[in-house]
Amino acid sequence: MTPKMRTINQAIKEIKENDRDTALTERALRRLIKENKIVPIYVGNRALIDMDKLYAYLSGEN
Repeated sequence: MTPKMRTINQAIKEIKENDRDTALTERALRRLIKENKIVPIYVGNRALIDMDKLYAYLSGEN
């Protein structure tokens, strides 16, 4: 199965579309990346997030 890869901005947009009351912000997602809690794939200087892994982390599955 092909992973759903999104940029940070796209990831936040998708989460907000699914949950309008989410407390997750772009800044919080960037902090999770910096703390190595979410590991992105870099293409150039652009970080791509695997949405399945992000949802798993936010659900407490890690």
